[in-house]
Amino acid sequence: MVEPEKPVKFKGKDQIALDEELARKLEAEMQAELVEEERIERQREEEANLISWDDTQAMMEANFELA
Repeated sequence: MVEPEKPVKFKGKDQIALDEELARKLEAEMQAELVEEERIERQREEEANLISWDDTQAMMEANFELA
């Protein structure tokens, strides 16, 4: 039978240093996620603009043919 690992307990400065390191890692991960979400949103906006332009272009061509 394998026993689960017990978390190592640190005291004082060691715990503070570990907490700070964890906080930096979490902040970096959150920042990376935010950057990725912003990139995806910009991409969606660009795609929506292209679709809108395609619709506008199609209407202009249809109006030209009717004239």
